[in-house]
Amino acid sequence: MITLQKGKRSVDKFDVILSPHAIKDMDSFSGIVCSKIVRALGALRENPFPKGRLIKKIKGKKTDFYRLRADMHRVFYVIESGKVVVLRILSKKEADRFISGLK
Repeated sequence: MITLQKGKRSVDKFDVILSPHAIKDMDSFSGIVCSKIVRALGALRENPFPKGRLIKKIKGKKTDFYRLRADMHRVFYVIESGKVVVLRILSKKEADRFISGLK
């Protein structure tokens, strides 16, 4: 969401929502991995749009899907109505198969 204050433009933080699949994915990881992923999800609250090497837009799909790199795992998400909806959190190995299944 964007709000205007005295001629300045400021961006509010985005809500990060985990899908049921993403919650199951998180449950399968160790505590150390979960803490790294939670830290990466915190960065999505500030700015979920692609910048740098960690966040990339997945090309060739009808919907705008994004991928966040969190250590050896990948966080797949979409942005809907000012909210970041995390679809899956997968290992790098499983990520390619997930991307090919997206529409």
